[in-house]
Amino acid sequence: MAFEKSVFINCPFDADYIVLLRPLIFTLVYLDFEPRLSQTKSSSQIRINLIKRHIRESMFGIHDLSRCRPLKEGEFPRFNMPYELGLDIGCIEYGGKKFKHKKILILEKEKYYYKQVLSDIGGQDIENHNDDPKMLVKKVRNWFSALNESKETYPGPSEIWIDFLKFSNGLNLKLKARGYTESDINEMPVADYIKFVNNWVKGDQKLMQAD
Repeated sequence: MAFEKSVFINCPFDADYIVLLRPLIFTLVYLDFEPRLSQTKSSSQIRINLIKRHIRESMFGIHDLSRCRPLKEGEFPRFNMPYELGLDIGCIEYGGKKFKHKKILILEKEKYYYKQVLSDIGGQDIENHNDDPKMLVKKVRNWFSALNESKETYPGPSEIWIDFLKFSNGLNLKLKARGYTESDINEMPVADYIKFVNNWVKGDQKLMQAD
């Protein structure tokens, strides 16, 4: 996939975040972009080197900082996401002419939260999703729409969300018919999920129908 169509996703990979990650991936593929995540490659690779490669090969970066704070008492905040955001911004600033036009979207849970605790983040596109996957789809779709310089328009947020639900229900039925358990579906590797989304978006929707 070309540099201009690649999107580096910087986000948590825990079980709680899957309800946001899957519609995010679906939206990107639906809009004809290629999601790039560190989980889609061999675990034998050094993770930070893989992340830097994704950043270099992606015109766009989506960074969700909503988990960079303790979610419960006694838990430590996670700093991987702001660290990777810094790498992406550094690529724009110091990577050379090719990277000057890279675009970054920062996602957060609460509006303006990170402008309060990280003042140097000013000047970047920041959107909140309130941990609502439907809102996340809307914010991501509208961000790409604002950047789109072609005469073609993207499908509306509601259309994407309805198709996501249609795809998800069909996929669950198909996989359960194949013998997948609920745990198998919930813990599906990201690379597998992206393949299923690509097949569906490209018109192979019969694969998602139950036998």
